Amino acid sequence: MTDTQQLRSLLGERLEIVQEITRLNARQLQNRQLFSGFELEVMLCERDLAQAGGAAAAADRLEQARAQRDTAEARLAEDDRELMESHRRLDAVDRRISES
Repeated sequence: MTDTQQLRSLLGERLEIVQEITRLNARQLQNRQLFSGFELEVMLCERDLAQAGGAAAAADRLEQARAQRDTAEARLAEDDRELMESHRRLDAVDRRISES
C-alpha cells in the first residue's frame, strides 16, 4: 500500500469515527432530555405523594418514574463510555495520520 493509499484509508477511518461521535452526541443529548423529564416527573410525584399523604396511586407513579429515571441514567453512562472509546480511537487514528 502506498503512502497516499494509506493516508486515504486513515482519513476514511477518521471520518467514520467522527460520524460515530456525532451520532453518539445526538443520542446523548436525547437521553439527557429524557433523563431531565424523568427527573422532573420524580419531583412532581414526590410532591403529589407528600400532598396526598401516601396514596397508593401516587406511590406507584413515583416508583415508575424513578425506574424510568434510573434507566435513562444508565443510558447516559453507556453513552459516556461509548463516547470515551470513540474519542480514544479518534486520537489513535490522528496519531497514525500525523506519523504518516
